[in-house]
Amino acid sequence: MKTAFIFGLGYVGVPLARALEKKGWRIRGTTRTPSKLSRKNIQNWKILPFETERPLTNPKRAFEGVDVLISTITAIDGSDPVLDAHAQDLAAFSGWAGYVSATSVYPDMPNGICYEDTPVAPATARGRARIVAEARWQSQFSAEIFRAAGIYGPGRSPFDALRNGTARIIEQEGQVFNRIHVADICQIITTAIEQPRPGRIINMADQKPAPQGDVVRYAASLIGVTPPNPLKLEDAKLSAMAESFYVSRRRVGSHVIKPELGLDLMYPNYETGLAAILAKEH
Repeated sequence: MKTAFIFGLGYVGVPLARALEKKGWRIRGTTRTPSKLSRKNIQNWKILPFETERPLTNPKRAFEGVDVLISTITAIDGSDPVLDAHAQDLAAFSGWAGYVSATSVYPDMPNGICYEDTPVAPATARGRARIVAEARWQSQFSAEIFRAAGIYGPGRSPFDALRNGTARIIEQEGQVFNRIHVADICQIITTAIEQPRPGRIINMADQKPAPQGDVVRYAASLIGVTPPNPLKLEDAKLSAMAESFYVSRRRVGSHVIKPELGLDLMYPNYETGLAAILAKEH
């Protein structure tokens, strides 16, 4: 059995680990709060605590025999916490590495599409930190970079906010972005591991970029509730970080997912993705 080590067993890391385990991989990984991980279906995983201020206590043992290294952890305070803590411990690692980044590294392109070869030019500090982290992972490991659009799936969809009354529609002229279902993230990464190309960049995005309000309204129609009245961005009183999300005008495509990996997305648009989430609930 080969061993995969996943930094960040969270919303993406856990289903990714399950997908790899089904393919015969042994799983090791980290989380900030091991007690919050459900023990269901993870009895054979080796789970270690990891935080920025509390790195792995025995990294040599943790990384021994690892064939695949993946990080789903975002840049924190402008820097990559995994390499800040363990770059030297991983100096001899020669297996496959992957880093989950974000499409925020691309510029706003209201009239075009950002592909993997589009020059990066982020408009936010978060995007700039992602570029630095990507470069570090590629420099040390020739890592494959997975740039994810807005991640959604069971437990992280408009249905939750619509049901508890916290859903909002915030309108900003021209605002548009892609999404990606967590199940598609897992199939893209597992396929890339099976068909490796060091240093490759893969955009993980669906094929229907849309304004946020369109998605909320569609979700509301599926569960038979009235969508919230739209707010103008200037009236929403958002934090600077949240506001930066709503001013994006970015359409993302991939020249890798289908042409190189041979994959069709399970959920190529938000309609199919939301319908699948709802069907799974019943």
